[in-house]
Amino acid sequence: MKVSVEFDINRNTMNALKNIPNVIMYKVARQTLDLSYPIIPKDTHKMARTSNAMGVRGSSGNYYIGSYTNYASNVWNMSENTNWTTPNTNNKWFTRALKQHGKTILDNAINQAWKEYM
Repeated sequence: MKVSVEFDINRNTMNALKNIPNVIMYKVARQTLDLSYPIIPKDTHKMARTSNAMGVRGSSGNYYIGSYTNYASNVWNMSENTNWTTPNTNNKWFTRALKQHGKTILDNAINQAWKEYM
């Protein structure tokens, strides 16, 4: 007895599976930026505005976000005990957003990418 199996890969499905990791990474960066905005220190609001205005940058699964001022790294490295001018803001805002919302961010990114491509 001879058994033969043939498997045809659906081209659309294969393309979607190749693109989904890239889309997930972009969406993780975007949601991290969005959830960080309220906790970025806002003495003049410039740092928060430039972060939002620059958005997510990069491509091919290599995305980055930042606060594009000449002093953002200094604020990032300040002590969390700093007397911040805006209540509920703090240092290391992107890290804090990921620690607090990481599972939700990743779940949302995966679900959104899957819905868009599959």
